[in-house]
Amino acid sequence: MTSPLERIELYPQESKRLIGIKYEDFMTLVALAEKRHLEKQAEIEKRKISLIASGGGCKAEMTPKEGVCLCLVDLRQKPTFEIPGLLFDVSRRKANNRFNYWLEILR
Repeated sequence: MTSPLERIELYPQESKRLIGIKYEDFMTLVALAEKRHLEKQAEIEKRKISLIASGGGCKAEMTPKEGVCLCLVDLRQKPTFEIPGLLFDVSRRKANNRFNYWLEILR
């Protein structure tokens, strides 16, 4: 099964149908969201007291581009979180968590 992100990267003209915005606008939105994401992560790192060495722990399962795409697909299509989980190869719970995280950044 092809993910929506792979589909709009192969066929940019279909982005309006799948996520509700043109591909160029999507890429601009991803760049802005990624900048805000990095700022938010820097804030978290500054306040965090960590017992694990820097660079340790779990790695991110989604890129910012995938997270923004998941959020836009969910806002456009309104499926249960089972469907975005399947499309982006994560659990329903992670799809819900990622959606809420990226929605906050996009606001």
